[in-house]
Amino acid sequence: MAYHADIIVDENGKTKCGLCKVFIKDSDIYIEDHLKDTEHSDMYLQRLMIQNNIVINGKKISCLLCNQVSDVAEVLHHIDSSSHKGKMSSVKKIIEKDGGLLVLPEDITTVGSKVNCLVCDGWVEFNQEAVKTHIESAKHRRARAIVVQPLNAIFSVEGSSEDLWCKICQVYFENYIEVIFEHVDEDPIHLKNIGKLNLLIKDQNIDIEKYLHDPKEDKALCKRCGIEVPCNIDNLDRHIRGKQHLKNKK
Repeated sequence: MAYHADIIVDENGKTKCGLCKVFIKDSDIYIEDHLKDTEHSDMYLQRLMIQNNIVINGKKISCLLCNQVSDVAEVLHHIDSSSHKGKMSSVKKIIEKDGGLLVLPEDITTVGSKVNCLVCDGWVEFNQEAVKTHIESAKHRRARAIVVQPLNAIFSVEGSSEDLWCKICQVYFENYIEVIFEHVDEDPIHLKNIGKLNLLIKDQNIDIEKYLHDPKEDKALCKRCGIEVPCNIDNLDRHIRGKQHLKNKK
Protein backbone atom coordinates (compact mmCIF):
# COMPACT_ATOMS: atom_id res chain seq x y z
CA MET A 1 0.00 0.00 0.00
CA ALA A 2 1.19 3.52 -0.75
CA TYR A 3 0.68 5.46 2.47
CA HIS A 4 3.21 8.23 1.96
CA ALA A 5 0.77 10.64 0.29
CA ASP A 6 -0.81 11.05 3.75
CA ILE A 7 2.38 12.45 5.26
CA ILE A 8 2.37 16.22 4.88
CA VAL A 9 4.14 19.28 6.26
CA ASP A 10 1.75 21.88 7.68
CA GLU A 11 2.01 25.67 7.48
CA ASN A 12 4.23 25.69 10.57
CA GLY A 13 6.69 23.26 9.06
CA LYS A 14 5.60 20.33 11.24
CA THR A 15 5.29 16.81 9.87
CA LYS A 16 1.78 15.44 10.12
CA CYS A 17 -0.33 12.48 9.02
CA GLY A 18 -3.21 14.02 7.12
CA LEU A 19 -5.29 10.88 7.60
CA CYS A 20 -4.86 10.39 11.35
CA LYS A 21 -4.52 14.14 12.12
CA VAL A 22 -1.50 13.55 14.37
CA PHE A 23 1.97 15.07 14.37
CA ILE A 24 5.03 12.88 13.80
CA LYS A 25 8.70 13.52 14.46
CA ASP A 26 10.39 14.45 11.18
CA SER A 27 12.39 11.26 10.87
CA ASP A 28 12.11 8.35 8.46
CA ILE A 29 12.06 5.93 11.37
CA TYR A 30 9.13 7.61 13.15
CA ILE A 31 7.24 8.08 9.88
CA GLU A 32 7.66 4.41 8.95
CA ASP A 33 6.58 3.36 12.45
CA HIS A 34 3.42 5.44 12.12
CA LEU A 35 2.62 4.10 8.67
CA LYS A 36 2.91 0.54 9.98
CA ASP A 37 0.81 1.30 13.05
CA THR A 38 -2.43 -0.67 13.32
CA GLU A 39 -4.55 2.44 13.90
CA HIS A 40 -3.22 4.12 10.75
CA SER A 41 -3.64 0.92 8.73
CA ASP A 42 -7.23 0.54 9.92
CA MET A 43 -8.07 4.14 9.02
CA TYR A 44 -6.40 3.72 5.63
CA LEU A 45 -8.51 0.63 4.91
CA GLN A 46 -11.65 2.40 6.17
CA ARG A 47 -11.03 5.28 3.76
CA LEU A 48 -10.32 2.87 0.91
CA MET A 49 -13.62 1.11 1.50
CA ILE A 50 -15.54 4.42 1.56
CA GLN A 51 -13.88 5.47 -1.69
CA ASN A 52 -14.92 2.17 -3.29
CA ASN A 53 -18.42 1.89 -1.75
CA ILE A 54 -17.69 -1.23 0.27
CA VAL A 55 -19.27 -2.02 3.66
CA ILE A 56 -18.56 -4.76 6.22
CA ASN A 57 -21.31 -7.15 7.28
CA GLY A 58 -19.85 -9.39 9.95
CA LYS A 59 -17.15 -11.46 8.26
CA LYS A 60 -18.33 -10.45 4.81
CA ILE A 61 -17.88 -7.35 2.68
CA SER A 62 -20.53 -6.00 0.34
CA CYS A 63 -19.44 -3.95 -2.64
CA LEU A 64 -22.48 -1.79 -3.33
CA LEU A 65 -20.89 -0.63 -6.57
CA CYS A 66 -20.55 -4.14 -7.99
CA ASN A 67 -23.47 -5.67 -6.04
CA GLN A 68 -21.12 -8.41 -4.87
CA VAL A 69 -20.40 -10.09 -1.51
CA SER A 70 -16.96 -11.44 -0.54
CA ASP A 71 -14.96 -12.42 2.53
CA VAL A 72 -13.38 -9.59 4.52
CA ALA A 73 -9.93 -10.93 3.68
CA GLU A 74 -10.68 -10.37 -0.01
CA VAL A 75 -11.37 -6.63 0.22
CA LEU A 76 -8.08 -5.49 -1.31
CA HIS A 77 -8.25 -8.19 -3.95
CA HIS A 78 -11.75 -7.07 -4.92
CA ILE A 79 -10.78 -3.40 -5.10
CA ASP A 80 -7.89 -4.33 -7.38
CA SER A 81 -9.99 -6.61 -9.59
CA SER A 82 -10.65 -5.68 -13.21
CA SER A 83 -14.43 -5.88 -12.75
CA HIS A 84 -14.44 -3.41 -9.84
CA LYS A 85 -12.00 -1.08 -11.58
CA GLY A 86 -14.27 -1.18 -14.62
CA LYS A 87 -17.27 -0.11 -12.53
CA MET A 88 -15.28 2.72 -10.96
CA SER A 89 -14.04 3.84 -14.36
CA SER A 90 -17.59 3.92 -15.78
CA VAL A 91 -18.86 6.11 -12.92
CA LYS A 92 -15.88 8.49 -13.25
CA LYS A 93 -16.39 8.82 -17.01
CA ILE A 94 -20.06 9.74 -16.56
CA ILE A 95 -19.12 12.38 -13.97
CA GLU A 96 -16.27 13.72 -16.11
CA LYS A 97 -18.52 14.04 -19.16
CA ASP A 98 -20.99 16.03 -17.06
CA GLY A 99 -18.25 18.52 -16.19
CA GLY A 100 -17.10 17.14 -12.86
CA LEU A 101 -20.01 18.60 -10.89
CA LEU A 102 -20.41 15.43 -8.83
CA VAL A 103 -17.76 14.48 -6.27
CA LEU A 104 -16.95 10.92 -5.27
CA PRO A 105 -16.37 10.18 -1.55
CA GLU A 106 -12.74 10.84 -0.66
CA ASP A 107 -12.12 10.37 3.05
CA ILE A 108 -13.54 9.10 6.32
CA THR A 109 -15.32 12.41 7.01
CA THR A 110 -17.66 11.77 4.06
CA VAL A 111 -21.30 11.07 4.93
CA GLY A 112 -21.20 7.38 4.04
CA SER A 113 -20.25 6.26 0.55
CA LYS A 114 -22.38 8.80 -1.27
CA VAL A 115 -21.69 10.97 -4.28
CA ASN A 116 -22.08 14.70 -3.66
CA CYS A 117 -23.73 16.79 -6.38
CA LEU A 118 -22.35 20.29 -6.00
CA VAL A 119 -24.93 22.05 -8.17
CA CYS A 120 -27.99 20.33 -6.70
CA ASP A 121 -26.59 20.49 -3.15
CA GLY A 122 -27.52 16.88 -2.52
CA TRP A 123 -26.28 13.31 -2.31
CA VAL A 124 -26.59 10.48 -4.83
CA GLU A 125 -26.20 6.73 -4.36
CA PHE A 126 -22.71 5.59 -5.35
CA ASN A 127 -23.37 3.38 -8.37
CA GLN A 128 -23.43 3.80 -12.12
CA GLU A 129 -27.21 3.66 -12.56
CA ALA A 130 -27.96 6.19 -9.79
CA VAL A 131 -25.30 8.65 -10.97
CA LYS A 132 -26.45 8.40 -14.59
CA THR A 133 -30.13 8.83 -13.59
CA HIS A 134 -29.31 11.90 -11.51
CA ILE A 135 -27.24 13.54 -14.23
CA GLU A 136 -30.05 13.00 -16.74
CA SER A 137 -32.73 14.35 -14.37
CA ALA A 138 -34.48 17.62 -15.20
CA LYS A 139 -33.42 19.15 -11.87
CA HIS A 140 -29.73 18.49 -12.43
CA ARG A 141 -29.81 19.59 -16.06
CA ARG A 142 -31.42 22.92 -15.10
CA ALA A 143 -28.89 23.46 -12.32
CA ARG A 144 -25.97 22.54 -14.57
CA ALA A 145 -27.20 24.85 -17.34
CA ILE A 146 -27.11 27.76 -14.88
CA VAL A 147 -23.61 26.84 -13.67
CA VAL A 148 -21.90 26.30 -17.03
CA GLN A 149 -22.93 29.64 -18.53
CA PRO A 150 -20.59 31.91 -16.53
CA LEU A 151 -17.83 29.31 -16.74
CA ASN A 152 -18.04 29.54 -20.53
CA ALA A 153 -18.69 33.30 -20.90
CA ILE A 154 -22.28 32.77 -22.00
CA PHE A 155 -24.73 35.59 -21.30
CA SER A 156 -28.38 36.49 -21.74
CA VAL A 157 -29.09 38.88 -24.57
CA GLU A 158 -30.40 42.20 -23.29
CA GLY A 159 -34.11 42.56 -24.00
CA SER A 160 -34.55 38.92 -24.96
CA SER A 161 -35.29 35.81 -22.90
CA GLU A 162 -35.03 33.56 -25.95
CA ASP A 163 -31.39 34.07 -26.93
CA LEU A 164 -27.93 33.66 -25.42
CA TRP A 165 -24.55 35.02 -26.52
CA CYS A 166 -21.17 33.31 -26.22
CA LYS A 167 -18.56 36.01 -25.82
CA ILE A 168 -15.67 33.63 -26.50
CA CYS A 169 -17.06 32.40 -29.83
CA GLN A 170 -18.98 35.60 -30.69
CA VAL A 171 -22.11 33.66 -31.61
CA TYR A 172 -25.78 33.74 -30.61
CA PHE A 173 -27.95 30.68 -29.94
CA GLU A 174 -31.34 29.81 -28.51
CA ASN A 175 -31.84 29.77 -24.75
CA TYR A 176 -32.67 26.09 -24.34
CA ILE A 177 -30.92 23.64 -22.03
CA GLU A 178 -30.20 21.21 -24.87
CA VAL A 179 -28.69 23.98 -27.02
CA ILE A 180 -26.52 25.23 -24.14
CA PHE A 181 -25.09 21.76 -23.53
CA GLU A 182 -24.62 21.20 -27.25
CA HIS A 183 -22.52 24.38 -27.42
CA VAL A 184 -20.34 23.86 -24.31
CA ASP A 185 -19.99 20.06 -24.59
CA GLU A 186 -19.93 19.36 -28.32
CA ASP A 187 -19.23 22.48 -30.39
CA PRO A 188 -15.65 21.98 -31.67
CA ILE A 189 -15.02 25.71 -32.06
CA HIS A 190 -16.08 26.49 -28.49
CA LEU A 191 -14.15 23.55 -27.07
CA LYS A 192 -11.06 24.69 -28.96
CA ASN A 193 -11.42 28.34 -27.91
CA ILE A 194 -12.06 27.73 -24.21
CA GLY A 195 -9.43 24.99 -24.13
CA LYS A 196 -6.74 27.21 -25.66
CA LEU A 197 -7.61 30.06 -23.30
CA ASN A 198 -7.43 27.93 -20.14
CA LEU A 199 -4.25 26.19 -21.29
CA LEU A 200 -2.58 29.52 -22.09
CA ILE A 201 -3.16 31.05 -18.64
CA LYS A 202 -2.40 27.88 -16.68
CA ASP A 203 0.28 28.55 -14.01
CA GLN A 204 0.64 32.15 -15.24
CA ASN A 205 -1.23 33.82 -12.34
CA ILE A 206 -3.69 35.40 -14.78
CA ASP A 207 -7.29 35.86 -13.61
CA ILE A 208 -10.12 35.72 -16.18
CA GLU A 209 -13.02 35.38 -13.72
CA LYS A 210 -14.36 38.87 -14.34
CA TYR A 211 -14.09 38.33 -18.11
CA LEU A 212 -16.11 35.13 -17.83
CA HIS A 213 -18.78 36.60 -15.54
CA ASP A 214 -19.20 40.15 -16.88
CA PRO A 215 -20.51 40.54 -20.45
CA LYS A 216 -18.92 44.00 -20.77
CA GLU A 217 -15.47 43.03 -19.46
CA ASP A 218 -12.89 42.48 -22.20
CA LYS A 219 -9.69 42.21 -20.15
CA ALA A 220 -7.90 39.67 -17.99
CA LEU A 221 -5.91 40.58 -14.88
CA CYS A 222 -2.28 39.51 -14.73
CA LYS A 223 -1.65 39.36 -10.99
CA ARG A 224 2.04 38.65 -11.55
CA CYS A 225 2.57 41.96 -13.34
CA GLY A 226 -0.28 43.92 -11.77
CA ILE A 227 -1.77 44.96 -15.10
CA GLU A 228 -4.80 44.23 -17.27
CA VAL A 229 -4.42 42.54 -20.64
CA PRO A 230 -7.00 42.23 -23.46
CA CYS A 231 -8.54 38.79 -22.92
CA ASN A 232 -7.90 37.09 -26.22
CA ILE A 233 -5.42 34.45 -27.31
CA ASP A 234 -3.10 36.76 -29.29
CA ASN A 235 -2.73 39.48 -26.65
CA LEU A 236 -2.44 37.06 -23.75
CA ASP A 237 0.17 35.04 -25.61
CA ARG A 238 2.21 38.16 -26.37
CA HIS A 239 2.01 39.25 -22.74
CA ILE A 240 3.04 35.85 -21.37
CA ARG A 241 6.02 35.76 -23.73
CA GLY A 242 6.89 39.41 -23.02
CA LYS A 243 9.94 40.58 -21.08
CA GLN A 244 7.96 42.02 -18.16
CA HIS A 245 6.00 38.82 -17.48
CA LEU A 246 9.04 36.59 -17.87
CA LYS A 247 11.10 38.88 -15.62
CA ASN A 248 8.44 38.85 -12.91
CA LYS A 249 8.29 35.06 -13.14
CA LYS A 250 11.96 34.83 -12.27
